[in-house]
Amino acid sequence: MLFFSRKKHSREDGEATRRHILSTAVRLFAEHGYADTTSKMICREAGVNIAAVNYYFGSRDDLYRAVLDDVHEHIVNEREMAVITSADLPVREKLERVLDAYIATAYNGQSWYARIWARELMAPSPLGGVDFLTSTLSKERSIGSLLSELTGIPREDPALQSCIITVMAPYLLMLCVQRDMARTLTTVFAYRQEDVNSHFKVLLFAALQAFAEQYAQGGLPPVRAAEETAPEEKKDA
Repeated sequence: MLFFSRKKHSREDGEATRRHILSTAVRLFAEHGYADTTSKMICREAGVNIAAVNYYFGSRDDLYRAVLDDVHEHIVNEREMAVITSADLPVREKLERVLDAYIATAYNGQSWYARIWARELMAPSPLGGVDFLTSTLSKERSIGSLLSELTGIPREDPALQSCIITVMAPYLLMLCVQRDMARTLTTVFAYRQEDVNSHFKVLLFAALQAFAEQYAQGGLPPVRAAEETAPEEKKDA
């Protein structure tokens, strides 16, 4: 019996060590970026040797892949998104729950994850790139489906992309903002998240309703491909 107890404690200790190394790596990669965070830095900060990093993760690059997985788990993971979008609720309430999840992430102090997420979107690392973006886009597709149902705008219509950007912009900005930046940029965090989010929702749903009405009436300006020349430009040529 004692033997099994020791084995259990050994597994628990090993998992605790793994989590400690991972959380240390998250902070360092967030602070310094993928290129400037070395295995030596991680080992020194975590109080372990390189053998421990290799034992639990395989290599520094494998550790960074684990960090990216952890980032997606903390910033509204896909399971959470699936539960919300598949719930038997009115579409507006589903969207509100998604927005509630994002505001909670922005406020809960886990800025390390948000910083890595922002770094990967703005300046992808060799290990993030397409795979990381694909996971991010899967969340965007879920939000797009909700917005399509709410506004009546088809999922493939460029107008829906404008809706997605408008709705997500304030939440993604808050995820990217570092609380230790100049206070003038982060005063929003001095207020209750429920109150801030209620203002966001009023603005966003009013904008969506007006946009959807103009779309239904054919009142939106056309959206052309970047390489397409406008008729008036052809006349001037």
